[in-house]
Formats: sequence, structure tokens, C-alpha cells
Amino acid sequence: MINTDNALLQNAGIANSDGLTTKAQGELSQEDFFALLTTQLAQQDPFKPLDNTEFVAQMAQFSSLESLQSMQTSFSDLASAMTSNQALQASALVGRTVLVPSNVASFNGTSKVEGMVALAENTKDVVVQIEDESGQLIKRIELGDLEQGPNDYNWDGTNEDGFAVAPGFYKVSVTGSVFGRETNLPTGVYARVDSVNLGGAQGGVYLNLDGLGSVSLDEVSQIKS
Repeated sequence: MINTDNALLQNAGIANSDGLTTKAQGELSQEDFFALLTTQLAQQDPFKPLDNTEFVAQMAQFSSLESLQSMQTSFSDLASAMTSNQALQASALVGRTVLVPSNVASFNGTSKVEGMVALAENTKDVVVQIEDESGQLIKRIELGDLEQGPNDYNWDGTNEDGFAVAPGFYKVSVTGSVFGRETNLPTGVYARVDSVNLGGAQGGVYLNLDGLGSVSLDEVSQIKS
């Protein structure tokens, strides 16, 4: 391999007064590599010249390393561009309503809560249950028999007696009969996008939803006009 001691670096003209190159703390450039290689060839023992195979191997090794570093830089630039593009697209969602998977709904005291249940099969006797934070049943909404696919539901914020409940967070659960067996069904809720965050602790683009907090852009399954 190439000898990179201080004397050789200085002879190549790329060492500083401390015997360290400016780029030695990072990576040697292509110019530095060829300067070192030329110096090595000039100072080699004429009775033990550099073997052609070793010479070609050193050239190939540097070429592969340089290509890998260039590829890593390209991927980094591409990832940054994609994140920026995601952030730009996400900013257009501010003020709009999106659907995210959640079994918690935020009731503001005036607007009804809207959600959706996606069914893999035709399902009978579908029921939406609304509970308060203590687990007490507030409202039972019977949707009946629903077909496979997305099905919307809503809750007007009233209890079983028809009185409006206090603003706050409520648990939403949906059940139905699939092939004669009662099954818990996945549900999502609609929420308004208040703002967009770029980055965060785990990177990526996050939406700040009214009443529901922050969710990843990847979790959005539908956007309402």
C-alpha cells in the first residue's frame, strides 16, 4: 500500500509545518493521491520496483472509494431534495382536513366529529361507540350493514339523552359482525391541519392537527377538500 509518513507527504508538497496535511484530518483528494503515488514511484528502490499488480490494485481501490463517496453525496442530496419537496407539499395542507388512523377524537364543543371505518369485507351490524376519558359510554351509533370499502360516520357531540357533552377527548371504537363473528374494526378520524413541522426528533415531515397533536405525513390516508 502507499506509504503516507510525514517525509513522503512533505516531499509530495502537501504537508503543513506539523507534518499533517490540510485534508489528512478528513479525506485525501484525487490530486493528493496522485501526488503521493508519483512521490512513491520516484523514491522507490530501483532494485525492488513497485509491482504492476500492486500499482493497479492501489489505483482501483482509490477509484472505488472515490465512487462510493460520490454516490453517498448524491444520495444525501437526493434525500434532502425529497424532504424539501415533501415539506412544500405538506404546507399546502394547512387549513385543510385530513384523515389519520386514530381511536381518539377531539370534540371542540361545536363541530361534529367525523371519521371513517375501512372494511375489508361486507360487515353486518356495525356500531360506533363513543366513550369519555374515564371509559363511560357516551353515545352508541348504529350504522347497520355496510359494504366493503371506506364508510364515513359522524358524531354530533351529544350523549344518549340528546344533550351536548363538554369539549374534550373521546375514545372511538367500532365493531361489526364479520362472517358471523363480532370484530373490532380499525377506524380513522378527520382533523384540521394547523401547521407543518420539518425534521423533529426522528426526521421527516409532521403535521400538527387540531386537538390530536403531531402525526407523520405518511399516516395521512385521505385529504378532504
